[in-house]
Amino acid sequence: MPAVSEPDWLVASRKSAATAAVQAPNREVREDWLYTSVAELQTESVSASPEAVRKLVDRHALPEAWQVLVFVGGSFEPSLSRLATSPDGIVASLAQAVASQGEAVFALLGAGDPSDAPLLARNRERWSDGLFLKLGAGQKLPGPVQILEIGSGASWLRHLVAMGEDSSATIWETHVSPDGLAVAAHSVLQTRLEAGATLSHVRFRDQAASGRHYGAVVASVQARARLETRLYGFGGAVSRDDFQVSLDAPEAFALLHGLVKTDNAEKADISVKLRHASPDCQSEQVFKALAGGKSQANFHGTVYVDRDAQRTAARQSNKNLLLSREASVNSRPQLEILADDVKCSHGSATGRLDEKALQFLRMRGLSETGARALLVRAFAGEMLLTLPEGALRERIDARLGDA
Repeated sequence: MPAVSEPDWLVASRKSAATAAVQAPNREVREDWLYTSVAELQTESVSASPEAVRKLVDRHALPEAWQVLVFVGGSFEPSLSRLATSPDGIVASLAQAVASQGEAVFALLGAGDPSDAPLLARNRERWSDGLFLKLGAGQKLPGPVQILEIGSGASWLRHLVAMGEDSSATIWETHVSPDGLAVAAHSVLQTRLEAGATLSHVRFRDQAASGRHYGAVVASVQARARLETRLYGFGGAVSRDDFQVSLDAPEAFALLHGLVKTDNAEKADISVKLRHASPDCQSEQVFKALAGGKSQANFHGTVYVDRDAQRTAARQSNKNLLLSREASVNSRPQLEILADDVKCSHGSATGRLDEKALQFLRMRGLSETGARALLVRAFAGEMLLTLPEGALRERIDARLGDA
């Protein structure tokens, strides 16, 4: 937590969150924490050198981004960022926004956090900075905003995104850390989309082998608003990505896509809680995992349909590919439906590379490595098709090629 003087409302918010964060999830009770503990997401962390930070910024700052906000170890670094003049100051760091737009921050901070999410509460207690994006009615960003988080030591970031009616924005998160460096990064993006707003969000996580990462998306989607959030996760000793999304007014829509790759002894968790709280809403979930080495990939996804959420349409799919005999995948898709006029489906499938397909490709001149790579790309490549052409897609595609 920063040492600077903070307004009373923020001090009270941190104290309240500290109380809520005390209770750790009980694996015997909480299915969504069955395979990973909060303790596994912590580590004795080490700070990155300025040289290592600069190299990562040069490599990962996206040329097509309108603005790039760089955070190192939880601190905003304007000298490393690429900033543009924002109309009406719509883009700022959260620490700056507390001083200049305190009422707007106060109204949004933690408003969508579930009461049973201790890591979200701990983030509210400890956050040091983040992005603050506030769009008025009808405002549209001229280009994507990139949040570039460089892992260094232990960091706690909270990004707040307030989307006014019929506004539009694209946000790209990139999470990286220097090779060989143990870091513990915690990052939450919280957003509220007013009627007719559109938010396109991508999180690309490419942590060093010893890194720990916790990331979350907390969203409230109002009438006719559209949320699209996509996850691409690679590397890191232990990672967990939470999605807490609520469709709170008629004709709201949410698309949640995710692709993770694990190797060696890595562990990756994906947890989804998507609530249909209003009639005539739609959601689509597609999550895939590639598990190699002795790694473990876990998926727990629940779709809740409230009693009044008639004419809901919800689809959830989880497909996983085991790349070695020692890798494991745990998948637990769930539906909890109280309404009676719904179209809901969910499914899960886990398997290995098709030996007949491998043999077929080998007979046509491909090496075993080449044949495996082609089949992996056929399985996972569709998750990249909705990304725009450019450096972000190329970097994710390159990491997928390493599979």
